[in-house]
Amino acid sequence: MAERGALHLWLMQALFAALAGALIFARLLPLETLPPGWAGPDLFVALACAWAVRRPDYVPPLLVAGLALLMDLLFQRPPGLWAALTLIGIEALRRRAPALRDRTFLADWAAVAGTLVAMTLGYRLVLGVLFVDQAALGLSLTRLLSTLAAYPLVAALSHFILGVRKRAPGDLAVARSLT
Repeated sequence: MAERGALHLWLMQALFAALAGALIFARLLPLETLPPGWAGPDLFVALACAWAVRRPDYVPPLLVAGLALLMDLLFQRPPGLWAALTLIGIEALRRRAPALRDRTFLADWAAVAGTLVAMTLGYRLVLGVLFVDQAALGLSLTRLLSTLAAYPLVAALSHFILGVRKRAPGDLAVARSLT
């Protein structure tokens, strides 16, 4: 029984990595030749937040950090800054997950929104202090707002299609007895 639980955990972590890889691949495709007028959502962060709130064990910190650092390098962002902020934000949500287990979706969304706002402000603050060129404030705000708008869809797809659901109180006792 414990082996089946461990296998399921590994499969879900592999699914998370595969989804992140697909998002990276889709973003690297040269579909537009002109620079966009608005910044689309950061679907990786939305996916990581949705999974961290529902099943923190599916998003291990090293996997999130590695994928976020890879994205920093591929998307030509300052290496490590957004990855570090993503890791801090996901870890904050992972720690809050037990308290959010019995709450409504709006409480989850509010927690994710607060985390994303803090991540965005921290990113802009560090880049500003170090005098690094950064995107216009409007683009940062549209990225933040579009990520917040995409979060319910990502959470719904994760819940209904991928089966990433919050643990019920009885599931926690069974999971502890298996370890």
